Amino acid sequence: MMNDVRFQRMNEEYQAVRNTQDSIMRGLDELLPAMMYTIQENRGMLLAIIEHLDVPYKPPTGFNPENGETKT
Repeated sequence: MMNDVRFQRMNEEYQAVRNTQDSIMRGLDELLPAMMYTIQENRGMLLAIIEHLDVPYKPPTGFNPENGETKT
């Protein structure tokens, strides 16, 4: 009987962890697209300001969208 209780407890703990993980993943599925949109919108605003002020701008590292190259 004690083993049954232990196994039931372990199963319930496992299910609780799985339910929490599922909730987090559902939340991310809803949140990430909105975050990407906001980041792209802010990037567009910053690039417009840079262009308006005629500031020379060269991305410091990573992907350069103007020529499609990745710096390493």
